[in-house]
This record gives sequence, C-alpha cells and structure tokens, in this order.
Amino acid sequence: MSMRAAKRVDLSELEKCQDLRSVNLSNNMLEELHLEPLSDNLSLNELMLDSNYLQILDLWPLARCTNLQTLNLTNNRIHGLDLTPVFLRAHLHLDSFVVIYADCILRFVMTRKELEKRFRLYRPDKAPWTATPVIIWNKYEMLFTPYYANFSSKPLQWSDIRDRIDTILDQVSEEQWFPIQRGLMMGLSLDELQGYDGDPRNLLEGTSGKMGFEQARQTIFENAIGLIEEQVENGGSTLFLEIDAMKTTRASKLIPKIVEARKREIEKVLVLTKGSKAIIDSLWLSHYGFMILDVLNIRSTNQFGDELILLQDRFDKLGFELQTKEVDEIIYQEDYDPIAASQSLKKYVREIAAGEYDYQEPLRLPSSKP
Repeated sequence: MSMRAAKRVDLSELEKCQDLRSVNLSNNMLEELHLEPLSDNLSLNELMLDSNYLQILDLWPLARCTNLQTLNLTNNRIHGLDLTPVFLRAHLHLDSFVVIYADCILRFVMTRKELEKRFRLYRPDKAPWTATPVIIWNKYEMLFTPYYANFSSKPLQWSDIRDRIDTILDQVSEEQWFPIQRGLMMGLSLDELQGYDGDPRNLLEGTSGKMGFEQARQTIFENAIGLIEEQVENGGSTLFLEIDAMKTTRASKLIPKIVEARKREIEKVLVLTKGSKAIIDSLWLSHYGFMILDVLNIRSTNQFGDELILLQDRFDKLGFELQTKEVDEIIYQEDYDPIAASQSLKKYVREIAAGEYDYQEPLRLPSSKP
C-alpha cells in the first residue's frame, strides 16, 4: 500500500488486510498517524513513514507485528521516540537528532555492533551517522511521570508495565535471559539483585495486574532474594550482586553466603597455561576475577606473559592465590569453570570481556580480602 500528499490518513481499513506486507506512506505531509489498525498484522514486513511532518508517534501497536523488519522514520519532526516495542525486531532508520528511549529491560541485550546494525541514523543532509546511537533507558517508575505522558495515550498502571515486560519476554530466547534479567532489575531500581541466572519470568511470579507498582516491585524483590539464595547455595553465579547496597534491606541475609561463595570461587578457579600463553575464561566467571580484569581493562579471554603475572599480583594483594595448571593444549574447557553458569551468562560475560558493550559500568576493586 502507498499514497502521496496526505496530511492525515485513516488506516482502519487495513485491519482487513492480514496478508499486507508493506505500507509506504513516505513523502506525504502527515502530521499524525494512529497505527492501531496494524496491530494484529503478522505479515507486515516494512513500514515506510519517512519524509512527513510527524511529531509524535506511538509504536506500541506494532509490538505484535512479529515479522516487521524495516521501519523508516527519517525526515520527520519527531524529537523523542519510545522504541521499546520494536527494539528487538525491526531495523530502524532515524534522524540523528531524535532522542531514543527504550525500557531498561533492553539495556544489556545488544552489543555496540548490534546496536549500530539495528539503528541507522542520518544527519540532516541525509548522510549516514556512523556513531553508536545514544539511548535513554527508561526505569519503570519514570513511566508514571508527566513527562512520559507525552508518549502514552493513557495513564499507566502496573498492569501496563507488566504487559510491557511480557511483550519483551515473548521476543527473547533463553540465550538472552541473563542480560534481560539484569536490565529488568535495573529498570525496577533493584540494581543490587541484578544477578539471577535463570528464566526472568520467575522473578515476576505472583505479580498480578491488580497490584500497584510498589507492591509488584516488592514481590519481585522477595522473589529475587529467594531465587538468588538458592542459586548461590547451589554453586551458581555471584556476578553483579552488590552487597553494599543490600546492607540496609532484607537482602542483607544473602551477604554472608555471597561472601563465602566468592571466596570458594577463587579457590576453585584454575587458569590453564602453556608456555607464555594462558586462558582465563574461568576467571571471568568469578566475582573477583571479573572485577580485577575489568578494572585492569583486560579485554580478552586469552592472555600472555606479563599480564598473567600482573593478575597473580593483584590476587596476592587481596589475599588469594591464583592457581594455574600447565597443559599440553591451550583450549577452553568448561570443566574448569568455578561456578555453575548458564550459557546465557557465559555468552554475556564473553561479550563484556571482548569489550563489546560501551555502557558497561566498571566495578570497584576492594583494597583487601573481605
């Protein structure tokens, strides 16, 4: 479907066109557009809205358009846009001055290269903008503010927030569970507990649509404590758990178990070496190993010579001994991993190790062993 020279267009007739694959409304004078008639179209592949006068656009009706691959919004008057509903599916073409918003649950799900590939930005002269897009990550309490009301047609309730979260969870694979849970917990301002290594839906158990936001958030908090306690007791990950922030909350009961678990991790870490070469995958999966490598800005899972000596020195200063083992063949072996970690967590940590995230917050290195 295509048309030209319209200021407004009613798309309601398109509800009947379930096999519609492309809608081209480019080069019109559209000032407003309601996309609800496209909401159930599972065949829609391309939506071209470039070169119009659009200022505000609600993309949530496109959340269920599972085959949408291309969305072109360049050369409009849009200054801010919530891309959450199409973030994981469509390749987007946008003006470089557009302020991009997305829910925090998506914050860690894409590497820098993936973001650059997914979002094509263009300068006013239509030349490509090659920088990684800057995204403002919405925490969920922000969605209740008057400012965000500009992007929504009605006041939001917890049921709306839960729908937003479920929309994202329906789009992700098991391989993405760990970065998704991390973004979810950060979005709920539960940063200290963003280390659950499992199905993010488990964190939401018991949160009904009738709850208020704070009640739902408290339920998720309690769920996270129980899930993480079980995880740590079973030799699972302690990464991204912030014990300092737990001290004044009910999560404080986790602190002794986390501290002991982190000590056991280092006792179990084994760095494989052959000559001057070492492989340090297992070190990245431990809390102290991750922290030291991150602070030293070591961005690899394979290291050589002097860097291994530097790592051993750092562990000595913390009161730990970094164990090494000489092997005939220098390849990564999961048997040497110090913790039981999901493939999702391992993939995420490998990407951090490779420096593929620009927005990775550095971890603070302690001065002594706890």
